[in-house]
Amino acid sequence: TMRDIVTGLEAALRDVYGANYGKTKFACITHSTGGLVARSWILRYYGDNMAALPMTHLISLAPPTNGSRLAELGKSRLSRLRSLIGIEPGMKILDALELGSAFQWNLNTEWMRRKLHDADGFFPFVIAGQWIDMKLWDNIIPATYERGSDGVVRASAANLNMQRISVAPDGTALRDVMGGIPFLVPPKTAHSDKTFGIMGSIPLTGDHPVWNGIAAALEVKTRDDHDKVEADWAMKTTALQRSDQYYDGTPLERYCQIVFRISDSNGEPIHDYALELIDQSGNGGNLPKGFFCDKHQNEPNPEMFVFYLDYDRLHQVPGGKLGFKIQAALGTPFVEYVATTFLSPSDVESIIRPNQTTLIDVVLRRRIKKNLFQLTTDFSEQPIGKDPGGPDDWVP
Repeated sequence: TMRDIVTGLEAALRDVYGANYGKTKFACITHSTGGLVARSWILRYYGDNMAALPMTHLISLAPPTNGSRLAELGKSRLSRLRSLIGIEPGMKILDALELGSAFQWNLNTEWMRRKLHDADGFFPFVIAGQWIDMKLWDNIIPATYERGSDGVVRASAANLNMQRISVAPDGTALRDVMGGIPFLVPPKTAHSDKTFGIMGSIPLTGDHPVWNGIAAALEVKTRDDHDKVEADWAMKTTALQRSDQYYDGTPLERYCQIVFRISDSNGEPIHDYALELIDQSGNGGNLPKGFFCDKHQNEPNPEMFVFYLDYDRLHQVPGGKLGFKIQAALGTPFVEYVATTFLSPSDVESIIRPNQTTLIDVVLRRRIKKNLFQLTTDFSEQPIGKDPGGPDDWVP
């Protein structure tokens, strides 16, 4: 499990540093799943005392912060994944890496709640590509050729900048943000291989955009330095996504993810539901053509649902607002979920952002009919009532 790996990391650090463990500061550079391992280690061992954290810099290369589509496909292709995601991919690890996993949700929301990314003396960074080596992916898993990704991880899923929107049964919403983390998309960078790989393509000597990014991150000593790198990387990423092109000459474009978690007012997960994205008029059919890229319902946790969207198309939604509506059923007339509709309070960026993931926690009201449980003074044998009552006979 991921917890086993984190325990192993802690043991290895203690072996290396010995009596100096915790006293000697160090920087950490990770690739792929290593980013999740490092962040899980930070949360588990230093989440309550970030002042004691010996890690000064966390530079994550192509981390599946919000999952990887390859994990979903890879449960039947374990042998093919070994060299591609950087680990020996057991099923528990693939569950953690699958889009919309409970592991990712818990890790990200805890980081957000505790503001770990803003801890004094700690500087996180993310570098992720948006390019695929066609020679590799055409031959191995063609289905993973996906725009906006490096062949394994979507840029929007790698980014540690994200927001969470919590929607209550009455439709009110609370918003939390994890931001200000430098995020760079370097040119022509894939997840792995020697030609375009985010690590494998770095030469022993000479200039390279990924190496330059790592070097700039390691130079950061203060929060002001960190902010300057964030601004510089944002400018470079925007310029690249506006000017660079894929093999077929089409622009890179910017993409985004939305991860829904759907539960009821009793705290129970809801697995069977209908979820639709809508515009200001409440209609999903009017959304811009070509905005939809992919959807995925998490297998171990079906209450989690992921949309992958073309931001550059979707931000042109009529009226400038984006929302969703959710309906769910229990299969009994005595208990029901109250459907909910939510619309972004302002422009579309209040619910989605380019190159980022939005976590949306939706709680549906669960209500029961008064006739579900009845008391009587008549002790004679009588049939169990099947009448749920009228449309307004709900328990307050």
